[in-house]
Amino acid sequence: MIQRILLFIIIILTSVVFLEIDPIKEPVDGVVQKEPEEIGVATSTSSISGPTESKPVAKSTKKSVSQLKPAAPAPTASIQLQIPTITEVPAEPPTDFETINKQVQKAVVNILCTTGGNTLSPVSGTGIIVSSEGVILTNAHVAEYFLLRDFHQKDFVQCIIRTDSPAYPRYYAELVYISPTWIENNKTILKEANPTGTGENDFAFLRITSAVDGSPLSKFDYVPLNLREIIDKGDNVVLVSYPAGFLGGITIQQNLNIVSAITTVQDFFTFNLNTIDIISVGGTVVSQKGASGGAVVDKYSSVLGIITTSSDGATTADRRLHAITSAYIDRAFQSETGISLTQLLSKDVSGFAKKFQNSIAPVLTKIITVIFYFATYVMIML
Repeated sequence: MIQRILLFIIIILTSVVFLEIDPIKEPVDGVVQKEPEEIGVATSTSSISGPTESKPVAKSTKKSVSQLKPAAPAPTASIQLQIPTITEVPAEPPTDFETINKQVQKAVVNILCTTGGNTLSPVSGTGIIVSSEGVILTNAHVAEYFLLRDFHQKDFVQCIIRTDSPAYPRYYAELVYISPTWIENNKTILKEANPTGTGENDFAFLRITSAVDGSPLSKFDYVPLNLREIIDKGDNVVLVSYPAGFLGGITIQQNLNIVSAITTVQDFFTFNLNTIDIISVGGTVVSQKGASGGAVVDKYSSVLGIITTSSDGATTADRRLHAITSAYIDRAFQSETGISLTQLLSKDVSGFAKKFQNSIAPVLTKIITVIFYFATYVMIML
């Protein structure tokens, strides 16, 4: 019996040793001690009175995918991708100089001045109508003949405006303006057999006043001035004029034709420091005497300048024409008058012409004739 009791005690003691019993933490000062929380791990505790069971703390700081709560789906919007379209810039079509030439020829005129004796040689030059009112831009060395109308006697010099091809008498014109600076610097040019010059201030304006046949005047075909200061070498231009270098006097009066040629701007020259005052263009069939005042027209159908001088050469292809630019003429005109060409063409040109004829033109006529008479007197004495 005693043996059975001892065996039972041994079995009970052995069971106590092998039982897993969680330790109970005794409260200190009435506060339950907690296991330290690990950063990044959410733990849940509850306030209890008396000792509590410390629940196992998760040792991993990472949440599994299954523990992650899916975020609320973002609102969807209809997004249309704007795919930029590549637009090819079409190449600029070639300038239709054939059409431009036809337009310019309607505005280019021949200025023919004849004299009543052998004292002065007749002159044939070119001009371009630059306003619908019939204002003509030409060279001073052509327009100076208008200052000598009554040189020896009334109507000693007669000038007429011709158009078409061959040139046919159409209009009478008056002098609107001629550069006084040019007259002062070239007062002896009429006595020179082969006059030379730089083209500086070599410009003048005429105005058509009436028709030869007495018909009423209407609006004129014209080519506007291009007063831009920017010109590029290599730019294509068309030249239109009435050249007469290889023609005799009778042919000039009866069978003078308008001539056109396409060429390029080859060089620039200036009378100042940084302005384009003269452009040089390649030699063409236009490179003859009589082309003075001819139009240099750009791809915009506007007057880039007028022909003034040419270089020497055995053939027209060897000669270069030089033209003063419209921008230069505008600047020179403003320096002499105080107004621009735009202002001139927009105002009463007839009134401006009368004022010029009454106040300035007589003085310029005296400058020319005094020198002319003096040169003639010296020739007689010799």
